[in-house]
Amino acid sequence: MIKAEREARIQSILRDVGVASIHEIAKRLGRVSAVTVRRDVARLAEQGLVRRSHGGAAAPPLARPQAQSSSTHAASADLDDVGAIVLPPLEGSGAETLRLMARRRRIPFLAESAPQDGGVYLGPDNRAAGRDLGQVAGRELSGKIKVAKVLIVSLEALPNTRLRSDAFLEGFREAFKGEVRHWRVDGRGVFKTALRASLDALQAHPDINVLFGVNDHSILAAIEAADSLGLDHVHAFSVGGEGAALFEALAAGKLLACAALFPELVGTRAVEALGLALAGQALPPEVKTPHAILTPSALGKYYRREEGGWAFAPSGALPSLGRERNQSVPRFKTPRPTIGFVPHYPAHDWYRNMQRAMQRRAGELGLTLRVAAPETGIAREIQALRRVIARAAAALIRSGDTVLINQGETSLYLADELSSAHGLTVVTNSLDVLDRLNGRPGLKVILTSGEFQAKDRCLVGPSLGALFETIRVDKAFLSVDGVTARFGPSAADERLALAGRRFAEASREVFVMADHSLVGLDASHRVVPADGVDELITDSGSLPTHRFAFASTGGRVTLADEDAKEPSGRPLGPSARSPSEEGRNDNRQTMGGMNA
Repeated sequence: MIKAEREARIQSILRDVGVASIHEIAKRLGRVSAVTVRRDVARLAEQGLVRRSHGGAAAPPLARPQAQSSSTHAASADLDDVGAIVLPPLEGSGAETLRLMARRRRIPFLAESAPQDGGVYLGPDNRAAGRDLGQVAGRELSGKIKVAKVLIVSLEALPNTRLRSDAFLEGFREAFKGEVRHWRVDGRGVFKTALRASLDALQAHPDINVLFGVNDHSILAAIEAADSLGLDHVHAFSVGGEGAALFEALAAGKLLACAALFPELVGTRAVEALGLALAGQALPPEVKTPHAILTPSALGKYYRREEGGWAFAPSGALPSLGRERNQSVPRFKTPRPTIGFVPHYPAHDWYRNMQRAMQRRAGELGLTLRVAAPETGIAREIQALRRVIARAAAALIRSGDTVLINQGETSLYLADELSSAHGLTVVTNSLDVLDRLNGRPGLKVILTSGEFQAKDRCLVGPSLGALFETIRVDKAFLSVDGVTARFGPSAADERLALAGRRFAEASREVFVMADHSLVGLDASHRVVPADGVDELITDSGSLPTHRFAFASTGGRVTLADEDAKEPSGRPLGPSARSPSEEGRNDNRQTMGGMNA
């Protein structure tokens, strides 16, 4: 089970039961260790998606209701019907899953804060913001200090934050009249991590006299580290301006200047740009938003202090930024188009303020805003891709075939695709596959023998293969936990791997069904070597290097979602032709082996 799926399942479990121990969650997930669950819970808690409890986790408290248009929905469960989407710079394979979703559906896609493949950039000019701030800082400190010893608290995982750090240093060197030395630590955008890194740097180099933070958490942590060490000679600067804590530091003079990026304007511009796209206009090459240098004296021009915090003051800010509301966006009537938004860290001020602005502008324009946690969107898209893969697998089956289907989510979707087929014999070790197909006219379903493995609801063990001594099998379709050219298809559970091996050995052709999150990943136990697989059915989110390496072993690689069409609903039967007769189903693109 991939990280995104685990985290989505953990949140679902906690929504159902409220509070659960780590071991209870691990037991419900199955085949996941308590150590892994503990790490997942810590990561989700950092994002505000769950609460830590003694020995376990709890569902987060319900958000306090906000006054908002009936056309907006906060924290919705999925992105199934969105007509446009805003994606942040997510990390890891899950990011590609969501980008693939946008490309697969051919919907307008804004890449928030950092460029992403297939998306239109939305956000500030990070280089200009960092460089402008660096020049302000360099001019401010020239003559006050002879040697600038700069600590950069960066976030190295994201290109936009790396660019801010590089540009700040560039601008500072240009403007500062003196020698510049610098040190760089990775705060990962998390207060606790940035605090620890800053403490280490300042203890090792107590003569550091300039602090730069790539976002609010980074600089606030660096300032606290300096305060705790009694270092009163440091001068602090930051890019961000995400929320109240930073504005308090600015107002108190602990922060000399901030290159504010205005999440409120980013959210408003996102809705306006997508509103125009949904009305039929093309998205521009990029959607740039302004930045401004905030100092203690200039803070009130952009933000005002209110009871309980700080609020964006558009009446003063917008004219200064050369930005007014886009009046050309039409107001939509029913049916209301839906914009999807996947905030990176929903609990962070940047995304909370951006979301509020999006909700407000969507309500004004008659649009629906649907907000989903990254894990939810990723898990839903993985499910959708597995259905597409199952559909491509079903296209390989013809009337008269005897096919083997093992346990697994994609196998269940394949069973759904075969539920209206005729003239097929399906052999399975999965009780769930049996349940899906039992009683369907035109299908003969055979359950293997074996020992019942409750957590996977399937049969395993030495006796599983006895059936194959008396039955002819045409094709085996295997759901797996990983597949690489070096190791072949693999499973996390040894007994499931052995069952898959018996299936492969008994079949004339072996087909592996694996979405992109599994291609290039090795699970613990090999099913068969890569050259024992006739065809890998995956999606275009898998990396070309992994696909090419697998094709080099002699197997075929099919991309199930290339030019995917909606299912025709035509049942398999005597009139259905095999892929060899049709020259391949037109909703799949195939890469032949090296000798093809």
